[in-house]
Amino acid sequence: MKSILIAMDESKSAKSALSIGVALARICGAKVKGLYVEDIMRLLEWQPAELISAGMGFSSAIPETKPTVEQVEVEKGFIAEANRLEKNFKETCKKFAVNHTFLTKRGRVHEIIKEITKTVDMTVIGRRGKTYPETSKEPGPVTDNLLRQTTRPVLVVPEDAKVNNKILIAYDGSQNAQRALSIGAAFAKLLNFDVRVVSVANDIDSAQKPLDEANEFLTPYELNATYVVDFGAAMPWKAIIDQIKIFDPGLVVIGAFGENRLVELIFGSTTKQVIMEATCPVLLCR
Repeated sequence: MKSILIAMDESKSAKSALSIGVALARICGAKVKGLYVEDIMRLLEWQPAELISAGMGFSSAIPETKPTVEQVEVEKGFIAEANRLEKNFKETCKKFAVNHTFLTKRGRVHEIIKEITKTVDMTVIGRRGKTYPETSKEPGPVTDNLLRQTTRPVLVVPEDAKVNNKILIAYDGSQNAQRALSIGAAFAKLLNFDVRVVSVANDIDSAQKPLDEANEFLTPYELNATYVVDFGAAMPWKAIIDQIKIFDPGLVVIGAFGENRLVELIFGSTTKQVIMEATCPVLLCR
């Protein structure tokens, strides 16, 4: 791993993401890109009345608009926030002696982040941004959209994330899970972490087959690995969360989202539920 993107704002989870992302970059010898996106939607909330009138057809002329007072204040806020974030980012990177660069872009936040992910090996992002209610356990919309759209691994970091030397990998044999197993093994080897692989299915035979695959795959890595079969659970995510509580990992690695959105709507998303419940970073792979 040679490059890591850290998406930044002033939320608690983004601050945790910065610390963990930079520490990981030092271990990997990777360069870090810090990214702050000026959310254009905050400016569009304050469209001049004349422009809105023209857009609705009440006026045929397109006015020569000037920024509203609110838009000027938003612009000032962008500059101040970017300066604070850049200062904190550079101080953190220098502390860990990590090669780094800081970027400020303007646009729709999830679209800008998605484009920058194409230039790095992995993205680190907080579970939810500062504009999303802290009382909610769900990942924010920017994080959710990024997980669905990027093909790069994404490390989702909760507020006050705890880390230790244990990795939990959920494996079901799917393509996304195969990528998760491969990346999880590489991290475990690099960091010298203990590994637990959990396989969840409706019956023991269906759960055991993926576990045997995982065992064969991980054997050459010579890791301290254990394997757990969990079957009969009504919802796979419940079994994974149970293993998180039992094993108490410092990192969870899973495949990001299944292909069936209808099933996800009816039964709930394993990806989202694990992100909501985990108190450690969750690495998601597609």
